[in-house]
Amino acid sequence: MGLRPGGQEPVARIECRGGKRFAWLYRIDLAKPKIPMTFAKEVALDKAMAARQTCPGRCGRRY
Repeated sequence: MGLRPGGQEPVARIECRGGKRFAWLYRIDLAKPKIPMTFAKEVALDKAMAARQTCPGRCGRRY
């Protein structure tokens, strides 16, 4: 839906696997639109992914 909680408190919690996994539920009418990614954030994310995917050994190969 392209929304984010926007600082509101969760209204409910869904649990499964005996409470080991859960998800918070928020009110849609109080939600705010997502903040679009800026070019600077996109560049920083690309650099982080490149560092994460590059072999730390001598080959320096990106996988």
